[in-house]
Amino acid sequence: MSSNSERYDHNYYDNLFSREMPNSQRNQNRLKLILSTHQNGKLLEIGCGKGEFLRMASRFFEVEGIDVSQHAVETLQGWGLGKIRNEAVESSHLAENSYGVAAAFNVLEHIPQPQPVSDKLFSALLPGGILVGSVPFNAALLGRIHTGLTNIFDRTHCSTFSPNRWREIFNNSGFTRVRFFGEIMLGKNYNRYIQFRLWPWVALNLMFVCEKG
Repeated sequence: MSSNSERYDHNYYDNLFSREMPNSQRNQNRLKLILSTHQNGKLLEIGCGKGEFLRMASRFFEVEGIDVSQHAVETLQGWGLGKIRNEAVESSHLAENSYGVAAAFNVLEHIPQPQPVSDKLFSALLPGGILVGSVPFNAALLGRIHTGLTNIFDRTHCSTFSPNRWREIFNNSGFTRVRFFGEIMLGKNYNRYIQFRLWPWVALNLMFVCEKG
């Protein structure tokens, strides 16, 4: 894990393009999305980084976080939010039927084998729980261009699949209700969700909400 941790040091989180602002508009929208179906309970975020979203979510949920970056976790542990673990989700132990919400915002594209991670998160969710998150939208012209550019600038991307492949992964885990829509962003801190009919033609990220039946 040390080699992976070193790839996500302060240079990864604190450069001009990756820096997140506290209470960013993007994280507010993420929280609103979750609160539209779940208002309390336990929330787990994988790839929690320095915890900007977790701090916001802790007003409503009992939060836990996992991140491979020692730098990020050491920053976050000082906030006293809850159980924050410095480990890779691939090797972490998650108790079955424990969480109402699992969040994975722009995380799965960094994982070489996302299927076992999706399986693990499905098992960790309570019945009726949701997995919510985002990945690069590697489809349609604009999405493919954006994904190609982000893969060049962020060499940690290794799983930028098509929407059909992501649906297959989530269905294989046992999620029977999988909803996709689009996200457009301006840096790390501002976004808009798009769900109208032609969203695939303008989306930069693929948003997903997967429910455990």
